[in-house]
Amino acid sequence: MVNRISFSIHETRTVGRITLLVGLMALLSSCYSFRGGSVPEHLRTVSIASVVDNSGFGDATFREFCTETLVARFRNDNSFQLVDDNGDARLTPVITRIQERVQNVQSGDVEGERRIVVAIEVEYVDAVKDRTVWKRTFENFDVYDVNDAANDRPRAVREAIRRIVDDVLLAVVSDW
Repeated sequence: MVNRISFSIHETRTVGRITLLVGLMALLSSCYSFRGGSVPEHLRTVSIASVVDNSGFGDATFREFCTETLVARFRNDNSFQLVDDNGDARLTPVITRIQERVQNVQSGDVEGERRIVVAIEVEYVDAVKDRTVWKRTFENFDVYDVNDAANDRPRAVREAIRRIVDDVLLAVVSDW
């Protein structure tokens, strides 16, 4: 009988803990949103400056690709209305670095893959309140096959830029 009573107490405590845990999870999930925040109401428009490339990598197509990707991503998100100039918010992106690193060496000391790292500094300005919200460097990478470097290197840079653009959008719409 003593074992039965201690089992009931243990069972009661376990049920109580599970109930508390489920209740806490429900409470937290109702407070959390995917974006983590929202854009202030006074910011309705955004202007995105053409990307400047200070990386010294020597390929202007990456600058153009980054600008086009940023514009398309913000247009598809619908958090802001895109305008050419004088937006309520302004983004000024600069590619600061595109750098290659050895990723994988195959048997016989032959290089197989390289990692390409892209860093983009972005300044986000609230033009209505005339203040810089943040200025950050976003960095990402992708890996490419050295045997097909002519085709795969540009693909890797573009993929890293796509990831950075996603990070920039998330930072803009959630960091308030």
